[in-house]
Amino acid sequence: MLGMAVGSPTVLTILNGCIPKKAINWTPIFFTENQAVLVANIADIILPKTNTPGALDVGVDAFIDFIINDCYSSIEQDRFINDLNELDNESDSLYGKSFIKLDQETKVKFLTLLDKRAEKTKLASTNYIRPIYAQLKELILLGYFTSEEIITSHLEYVPIPTRLDGCTPLKSNQKVIVGNQI
Repeated sequence: MLGMAVGSPTVLTILNGCIPKKAINWTPIFFTENQAVLVANIADIILPKTNTPGALDVGVDAFIDFIINDCYSSIEQDRFINDLNELDNESDSLYGKSFIKLDQETKVKFLTLLDKRAEKTKLASTNYIRPIYAQLKELILLGYFTSEEIITSHLEYVPIPTRLDGCTPLKSNQKVIVGNQI
């Protein structure tokens, strides 16, 4: 019994050490490592890698870190971090785990809940303050669609626009985004 009491925490530590940690491949300048991984997880779910690069492939997580550090006021930064921590705390209260420790299906379920809540808040309020999920989603889309990789290799980039020709057939390599599919 004594061996089991002493050995159980050691075995548990060893088993927990075998769970791969999702790491980031850049050094955060504003976020803590844990916050950066949380943002990366959310970005990867919103824009995963398919036959085109995903959000993490074009460095959206590092972009968000940079934008919040350089473009947000200290009040906005504090609010963003508080809201990001609340998002993680809500995941913990709903599912008993931090967001980054949830399985993929539960992460999607949680983000869908947040997305619906953000939309209801937007429709119901005249003094709309974007919830953290809406802010993150906006930053993820901004970082993705303005990245050099996406603009030059996956979108039809026209540096000098000409007249608008609305009924022009697409070229074979052009893609169209219809509605709000993201």
